[in-house]
Amino acid sequence: MLIAPVDSPEYQVAIERMQRRIWRNDAVFAEGSVGVLEGEVSEKRNHCMVLAKYIVKDWQGAQDHDGNALPYDEAIGVSMLESDLEFFLFVIRSAESFAKQVQEERKETLEKPSPASSGKASGQGRKPQSAS
Repeated sequence: MLIAPVDSPEYQVAIERMQRRIWRNDAVFAEGSVGVLEGEVSEKRNHCMVLAKYIVKDWQGAQDHDGNALPYDEAIGVSMLESDLEFFLFVIRSAESFAKQVQEERKETLEKPSPASSGKASGQGRKPQSAS
């Protein structure tokens, strides 16, 4: 399965936008009252849509009811994420794990000492060669 990290900018923006929409919709109702606005979908469905669009990029091994290979499709991804809690949790955990791995690799790269250089843009420092 090809998964993007949970800290990808697109995913973060989409999640923030989803949360703002939910808060705006909630503000319509007085405290203590509940309701649903026309066209409103659950927070879980919203999250599944965001995961299917920005986190799950591709998969292999998924099959339809007849055993045929099922190529990744965003709508199918949403449906599977909504209906299968284990898959939903797997995707979130995998995306979190991938984000941590990328952060650790970035940290290791930044902490590595730079090779000595002469100040030129071309590699390690060298002693000037004599003209003789």
